[in-house]
Amino acid sequence: MSRTPILRAVALAFVLAAPSGCNKEEEAPAKQAETKEKAPAPEAKAEPAPAPAPKGPELLEPADPNEACALGIFVAWKGAEGAAEDVARDEAAAEAHAKELIERVRKGEEFRALAAAESDEEKTKAKSGGMGTFTRETWPEKFAALKEPLFALKVNETASEPVRTEMGFIVLQRCLVEKVHTRHILIRYKGAKNADKKVKRSKEDAEKLAKKIQEEAAGGGDFQALAKKHGEDGSAEKGGDLGPVGRGMFVPAYEEAAFALKKDEVSQVIESDFGFHVIQRVDGEG
Repeated sequence: MSRTPILRAVALAFVLAAPSGCNKEEEAPAKQAETKEKAPAPEAKAEPAPAPAPKGPELLEPADPNEACALGIFVAWKGAEGAAEDVARDEAAAEAHAKELIERVRKGEEFRALAAAESDEEKTKAKSGGMGTFTRETWPEKFAALKEPLFALKVNETASEPVRTEMGFIVLQRCLVEKVHTRHILIRYKGAKNADKKVKRSKEDAEKLAKKIQEEAAGGGDFQALAKKHGEDGSAEKGGDLGPVGRGMFVPAYEEAAFALKKDEVSQVIESDFGFHVIQRVDGEG
């Protein structure tokens, strides 16, 4: 037998018997790839904490965007229109104080209570800031500067900046429109606000007459007939009907009594600067 085939067979057997991992140059890169550690993922940046939401009643969309109830806190400066003699702060101090009041409302103080304690305008102060309920068309020209800022607010929202007027800086809040429909009988006396010179009765006599009318009306008497007979303002010829009126439009004593009544209920005698009122609620709320 030739030696060449025998040598080839031995060589082939040696190659087949060699372990598969003997080729280290090809295997090393694969092992390095397997053992390479993964780079750590970048840490997520902490999001800044959101600004605390203003405290207070829930903000609501107005039922009628064209009608608004206004609350205001007046902060006057020395020399501002209608400012009391004891107001000593200058305009810059008035603006700073108004901004402080806005911050107090934002932190949760009740707007009406703050107005009753802090406002420099006596009429609205007596109404806990109530300025009235108006449509865009009936908004008073005296407060024209407040119109657009007010109608831009949601219900229960306070303007973020005070509004400058000739009467001072005004902190403004839009309030919920609430209306009450009433009839009333007004009995005037000599010296009462807006009383005609023909009115000669004393305050005591006016109160006695009002009480007599109240007893008759509460006892089932025809309120409209009584108003036409005894009423002493322009509503008398309409049976005392004043129609639906929003908060802030009546003097405080009348408003409080009117909203407290139920449908067709007659109030006790209510005193105001205008005289003595007997009130009946017409609508079905309360």
